[in-house]
Amino acid sequence: MVGRIRLLLALSALLAAVVGQPGQHPSNALVLTLLSCYVAACAIECAGAQFELPFALGRGPHRFDVAAFLAIFAATGGVDIVPFIFLFFAILVASTRWGRDEGMRVMLVALIICCVGAIAAAPDALAQIVSAAAVWLILGYGIASLGERNIQAMRRLNLLRELNTASNPRFGIDRAMTAAMESTRAFFLAERCVVLLEEPETGKYYLRSVRQHGPLASSADMADPQLGHALLLQPVAHVLLHRAPWWHRLALTGLSLSHAGGTGRWRAQERGQYQDLADLLDASSFISAPLVIGRRIGRIYVTTRQRPFGRGDALFLAQIAAHGLRTIDRIDLLDRIASEAASVERNKLALDLHDSAVQPYVGLKLGLAALYQKAQAGAANPLIDDLKKLLTVADDAIGQLRHYARDVHRARGAQVPICLAALKRQSEQLLAFYGIDISIHMEGRIAFGDRLTAEVLQIVREALSNIRRHTAAKRGAVSLSCGDELLRIEINNENGGQQPARFVPRSISARAAALGGSASVRQGATATIVCVEIPI
Repeated sequence: MVGRIRLLLALSALLAAVVGQPGQHPSNALVLTLLSCYVAACAIECAGAQFELPFALGRGPHRFDVAAFLAIFAATGGVDIVPFIFLFFAILVASTRWGRDEGMRVMLVALIICCVGAIAAAPDALAQIVSAAAVWLILGYGIASLGERNIQAMRRLNLLRELNTASNPRFGIDRAMTAAMESTRAFFLAERCVVLLEEPETGKYYLRSVRQHGPLASSADMADPQLGHALLLQPVAHVLLHRAPWWHRLALTGLSLSHAGGTGRWRAQERGQYQDLADLLDASSFISAPLVIGRRIGRIYVTTRQRPFGRGDALFLAQIAAHGLRTIDRIDLLDRIASEAASVERNKLALDLHDSAVQPYVGLKLGLAALYQKAQAGAANPLIDDLKKLLTVADDAIGQLRHYARDVHRARGAQVPICLAALKRQSEQLLAFYGIDISIHMEGRIAFGDRLTAEVLQIVREALSNIRRHTAAKRGAVSLSCGDELLRIEINNENGGQQPARFVPRSISARAAALGGSASVRQGATATIVCVEIPI
């Protein structure tokens, strides 16, 4: 659309020059030549935009408009209104597409050109140049401000939409909260986003901090009570803004304000307390808003040492905390419900294992012990050694079942990640029962919620079962890695240099598709690799 308007504007200017400047005067011919070249360039740019070519979609077109303004302004001596229309259009496009900063750059260049033109112009054209430049520059400044406001409104709406679009709840509250904090930090171009939450029942403080290029999942660490009390600045329900003076002698450039929300007004606060908090956060400027996540209440901070924050930034952070993070609250609720349900299910499973598996084995062990004692009482019995072996096997099985029941019951508080522990146990069973040696590799910190952990374990178990049933391999490996946007699972086994026929693991592919991912098989010279990718 912009390219078509630019082309129409150029054609109109050329037609006006042809009609309004008849004759063969050299200046008229130069203006017509410049306008003709400008029309051709606008046609090329319009065609490029139609096919989405890079040169037509960046900042080049409106900067070329400024160059056209300069050339035509110099050719006409500043007495024609046409070049100022080009300038106005360049400011309009730059501001609405790239914001106020780009619009102001265009205006600054135009102002320098007008000043040079005014100095070199004839006395009778000076007043016309100055008045036209003043009118268009004032209008351009207004357009630049409106364009910046429009861009900021669109960015804010996009951020709120992104925060309200639930991230994958299978990854739990840590991953969802970290992603929301990183989006907030990136929006404000800040260095760090900090969340402090207090648990009213216990009085404990939990702190989360997100920096640029930080981990995908940042857990909530217990904070020192003194630190928690300092960050939970009173009154808790107020929005805070602090901006240190850019020079210690110009104290008026600094701000320490609080806002009660609603239709209230900003009120000045004691600067020393806010400056101490800024020093604690290692920032020159910060904004803060009240935050409620589940049963916990606290604050969210966005800090920076580069750019100062404004009142609008602080109020928008309050909107993010009040509305944009509601999804996190829902994920927290679902995560607690799922974890409590999983804990109840684990307790039930542990009891079922004890009643249905451990007790029969105990009975079998007692029966075997009785037979062993009876066989020992008589003459030399050839079954004594076999009974002793069976008694040992039964005793080992009882120990393993009891150990497994304890692991199931205490899985929630285990020190080793449950995913890693379960995979190691699976590999140990394959090695003990079938002689298949499976190595486990994990890259980075991989922490999932109960739901996704169950899905990942089921996929790996199915793949290992396929190795046992369909191959003669004695070695294999399981590799899990988690990037910025993808969870990657690779299960490989040796093929003895003989590549099997092409196949698709249907069960694994179905499970991966249900998680929004995909599964594929690669045949190497010495190994077969099943790769599962799940977007996160």
